[in-house]
Amino acid sequence: MTKLIFDKAALISAISPALCAVSDRNTLNATEGIFFETTDKGTCVLCSYDMAKGIHEEIEADIQEGGSFIVNANRLSRIIRMMPQDTITIEVDDKYMCKIKSGNSCFELHCLPGSDFPAIPVLQGNHTFSISQGILKRMISQVQFAIAQNDQRAAFNGAYFEVSEGKLKLVACDGNKLAIRESRCEMKDIKSDADELNLSFIVPGKTLSELLKLIGDEEEPITIALTHRHIIFFLEKLTFFSRLIDTEYIDYKRFIRKESNITVYMSRNAFEESLERAALVTEDRAMGQAKASVKCLFQDNMLHISAANLSGSVNDDIPIEKEGDDLLIGFNNKYLLEALRACPEDSIRITLATPLMSMQIEGMDKEGDDVFLYMILPVKMS
Repeated sequence: MTKLIFDKAALISAISPALCAVSDRNTLNATEGIFFETTDKGTCVLCSYDMAKGIHEEIEADIQEGGSFIVNANRLSRIIRMMPQDTITIEVDDKYMCKIKSGNSCFELHCLPGSDFPAIPVLQGNHTFSISQGILKRMISQVQFAIAQNDQRAAFNGAYFEVSEGKLKLVACDGNKLAIRESRCEMKDIKSDADELNLSFIVPGKTLSELLKLIGDEEEPITIALTHRHIIFFLEKLTFFSRLIDTEYIDYKRFIRKESNITVYMSRNAFEESLERAALVTEDRAMGQAKASVKCLFQDNMLHISAANLSGSVNDDIPIEKEGDDLLIGFNNKYLLEALRACPEDSIRITLATPLMSMQIEGMDKEGDDVFLYMILPVKMS
């Protein structure tokens, strides 16, 4: 028998992040639930683990009788949110029938014994450092668009991190887009087996998507620990952990063009707005012409943007500053828009070579302490 009493708001704030690590594959019932376990400190540990990533959190509870159990996460979340009062009582009997009470409302759910929950990794790393949440969040957001979803090449499904003293670099590539974001920032080396903080690893894209929901925009530090197979993020009472992608990352530097015969200076905002208008044609599904390409003609000091399908067309002009020859090149409009939306600056520098070579988008100061580089492969134009 287990009996616990929680503050409703505290329980909701603990369950919400736990949902990100609940399995939806129905392979193991225990991984579809949240694990509850009481401690000797008068607190309750909540844990979810889908065998790839997990959440571990400790909250205050009035423990009438201690124990452990697993309850379906999605059902529990919906029930708790609908309860009428600010106090929630959860009782689990010897047959693992879970009663959830608040005021005059009572729900009953079947649950599982806590012993069924899979063993989670040891949440201690060989290398530990801290960094500003705001900086980490911005950098992940600015490369996330180039992470593949389910590519057969495992490395493409994550972002590559290079960590050194005072510098963090993130790289993402899905075969059509490459994003590099580098920033000189304060990172505190808390524990490292090496003399200097010098690390590289690949974090799954799905893990980074969930991490963005957990961290804030402020300068509060987040502590990150690494083991051979896992990465662990410590946030006050919440711990988020995930498997790393265990493979070598691509030699991305060999794809970066060192010299180009065309250089364009322009406003990112003007380019983005023009492509948004073009998307009304390129993403038009009415005539089955979705994902039509957009043509970019760099001519003199003007960029001419055009797109057409069976139901209509669009033409738009943007003033630019160009050095070099004129060029007509085509792109998947969606890919180009994603890169422009991620740019941290409005004034951008674009370099081009031929209609079959990628466009490179950078900031004006490509040698500074806070730089980015995006590359988009073109499409063949009919």
